[in-house]
Amino acid sequence: MERTLIAVKPDGVQRRLVGQIIQRFEQRGFKLVAVFFDKVSEDLLSQHYGQLRTKPFYPSLLHYMTSGPVVAMHHL
Repeated sequence: MERTLIAVKPDGVQRRLVGQIIQRFEQRGFKLVAVFFDKVSEDLLSQHYGQLRTKPFYPSLLHYMTSGPVVAMHHL
């Protein structure tokens, strides 16, 4: 079975949209199997966004993604 990674980025967490986002995916038949809520390290981000390292916006992406907590979820 295929898994889907869903991430609510710092601005979505700050705006308290996590519950609404989870609800939308569950209404479409996705089953939540894991949730992670924490600040993301630059090491993890460099693995996830590795293909973007040479782009001029990469430093601002890292700054944005480490500016607050992220909610990452795995759905089936």
